[in-house]
Formats: sequence, C-alpha cells, structure tokens
Amino acid sequence: MATKCGSCGPGYPSPLEAMKGPREEIVYLPCIYRNTGIEAPDYLATVDVDPKSPQYCQVIHRLPVPHLKDELHHSGWNTCSSCFGDRSKARSKLVLPSLISSRVYVVDVGTEPRAPKLHKACH
Repeated sequence: MATKCGSCGPGYPSPLEAMKGPREEIVYLPCIYRNTGIEAPDYLATVDVDPKSPQYCQVIHRLPVPHLKDELHHSGWNTCSSCFGDRSKARSKLVLPSLISSRVYVVDVGTEPRAPKLHKACH
C-alpha cells in the first residue's frame, strides 16, 4: 500500500513511494511571454490533468503576475519532501522566481488549489 501524504506531512519518504501514490489532478505551469512580441505579464496556468474530469487537459485558471518582463522560471514548494512525516508542514505555497527581474512571487495554492492567488511579491 502506498504512503499518502495528506495526514503525515508533505511529500513521500522516497520517489518510489511517490510513484505509488495517487495521480495528480492539477498541475501548475509558469507561462512566459519573453521574445513573443506580446506585452503582457507572465502567468501561472493551472491545468486539469484528471482523466475523469470534463476539463481534462485544459487550462482552468490563469494567475497573471503584476509586472511585465519577469520571465517566470522553475517553481518550488514552501516545504520540501524532506519534511515527510511532519504534520505541522503543508505545501500551501508555490514559489516562482523570475530570471529577468529577480522578483520572487509566492502563490497561495492551499486555499483554492484550482484558482490560486498571489500571496506575496518580493523585489
């Protein structure tokens, strides 16, 4: 039986255990406009990846950042898998660094996972 992360802290004790866990239902993707000619803020797309959902493979939410030309890059969680087993930890924030502006955005994905909100911008 796979170890579930919901009641025992974030993550899994190993990558192999994570592979045995439940399938993701949504994913977050940083989307950038650099070198496209489009003058709009980058955004975080929320994509439904649940094959049983009527919105499967669709962007269900877009969270634009407040500034132009950030170039959002990889993302990370506020709590890592090394905190496995610590019930006081939760993956409720997604951290989005920017390559061009050096801003770091913190997105609240815990309150409303299908429609995240900007929690904080650090300059």
